[in-house]
This record gives sequence, structure tokens and C-alpha cells, in this order.
Amino acid sequence: MLSIKIYFHFINAQGDKNKKDAASILNAWLERMISIYILNSIAFTFVSWCIGLVLNNIIKKMPFYSKLSHFNFIKKEATYRAIGMSGFKWILKNSFFKYFNQKLKFETRPSIAQLLEIRKEMTYSEIGHYIAFVFILVITILKLYNEQLMYATILCICNIIFNLYPSLLQQQNKKRIDRILKQ
Repeated sequence: MLSIKIYFHFINAQGDKNKKDAASILNAWLERMISIYILNSIAFTFVSWCIGLVLNNIIKKMPFYSKLSHFNFIKKEATYRAIGMSGFKWILKNSFFKYFNQKLKFETRPSIAQLLEIRKEMTYSEIGHYIAFVFILVITILKLYNEQLMYATILCICNIIFNLYPSLLQQQNKKRIDRILKQ
């Protein structure tokens, strides 16, 4: 933030022609910083997935893990539609993301045992994304504390797209499996 303040002070101290030059320099600098923030946020996302995997493997044998498998943030199906989960699901199915976690896919009509196994995999994936979400949330708070609002905003958006939405999608899919298993 301090560097932006210095640039604005620099622009105000210049004449009209120099103000345009200084403004174009500032715009180029901001574009470069935004690009760096986006790339860093994506890198943090990949690191958070690794941390989620490691911590998930550590806690999956603990007694409270089974309670986590039945935890739901969103109770109503209408809420999923309101936050755009259908669009997110479409993007996952029709982009390179469909190649991630192939264990969560059926080729034919699944048996009860297969449904239970995939539900277990969904829970594992969901909790891993939640762990990753919390990790990046801590980093976002640190960026806000350091007055890096633009960086924190980009990091937060990436965190929602790459960690929160996938975990909510896993929850929605687990609910669908639970309805089938109750029949």
C-alpha cells in the first residue's frame, strides 16, 4: 500500500504531461502486480491442496472424522442454486478439472457398496478442501493485516473458487448419495 501512496504523491507532484506519463507507469505497475497476485494465489492454492492432503491423512483415523462426514453447511437445495453451484458443476464437467480425482466418477450404475465407497472418497476430498480453505483464509487475514487489500481480495476469490466451492459440491453430491442409500 505504501508504494501506491508514493506513486499517487509522485503523480500529483508532476505537471500535466508528466501526470499522463506517471499515470501510465502506475497502470502498468498495477497490471503487473495484479498478475503476480493472481499467479501467487494459484500457487498458494496448489500448496494448500498438498497441506489439505497431508493433514487429512493425519486426521482421518481420529474418532471425530466420521462426524465430519455428516456435517453440512448448506441445508437447502435452493441455496446451492442461489450461489451458482449448477454453473460451477458445469465448469468442472466441461473443463480440464474433470481429470482431477477420477475416483469420484461412475461409468455404470453403481452398487450400494460402490456408493458407500464413493461417499467415503467424497468426504475425504471435501475435508481436504476445507483444510486448504482454512489455510488460505489464514494467509488472507495476514495479507489484510499487512494492508495488502488487493492481494487479499484476489487470494480470497481464488480460495472460494478452488477450495470452498469444490467442498460444497462434494457436500451436495453426498446428500444425493444419502438419498439414494435411504431408498
